[in-house]
Amino acid sequence: MAAARLSTFASKVTTTLAPARSKVVESYSKMMADNAQYVVTDAAVEDKLLKQWFYTKMSKIGPTMKAADAEAQLWRKSWDNRNSATVGELSRMALFGAEVVAWFAVGEYVGRGFKPAPL
Repeated sequence: MAAARLSTFASKVTTTLAPARSKVVESYSKMMADNAQYVVTDAAVEDKLLKQWFYTKMSKIGPTMKAADAEAQLWRKSWDNRNSATVGELSRMALFGAEVVAWFAVGEYVGRGFKPAPL
């Protein structure tokens, strides 16, 4: 009985999704036909492109690390000078912290499917 119900359900899903599937396949085929000049079919060229992409990404690590280090130095400096911060700077920091917490809370709420937190 359960197998028959499952088979019926599967056939309903298949017939329901068939138009969407054909539309996606048609859209994909059209996109690939329109952009055929950008497709690399030679394995040697493909390997070269992969290496170029990899080493391009690797070359960006140095500047990214330098920028992250500079940002960390600014944070350390502001933390060391926190006792001499003005009310405006402190309120801006508090608002930033509240915004980060709010975005986290909204993300948790959306991730649960808009359901309240379990107790």
